[in-house]
Amino acid sequence: MGNKNEIGKFTIMKINHPVEEGKSLVYGSLDGPENSVYCRGRLKGGKKVINLPIEWVELVRPGSVTVSITPVGSFQDIIIKGVSDNQVKLEARPGVPIDCHYFIIGERQDVPRLEVVQDGNIT
Repeated sequence: MGNKNEIGKFTIMKINHPVEEGKSLVYGSLDGPENSVYCRGRLKGGKKVINLPIEWVELVRPGSVTVSITPVGSFQDIIIKGVSDNQVKLEARPGVPIDCHYFIIGERQDVPRLEVVQDGNIT
């Protein structure tokens, strides 16, 4: 599972890179009922494809990717055409260039799923 360092209320995880030999990944975490990874950014300039981080090929459970899109500037009627080949493919109303922020999350497959509710109190 890698090295886990708790700093106050924050968790930092260092794991072996699942794709690039001899490298590691250092991730912070969001709190939630699953172990997930995320990426976020902005897509503009006529592009219609968001390339996911290369490590997601081995790190993310297939079928678990969720994409949130926020259009910038005007209504663009953006839809997610699909998630495949480590890419998110978007489409907008004809003649309207895509300009959006994105937040993409996927459940990790390299660690067991969490048992969220457990018996007992924290002492």
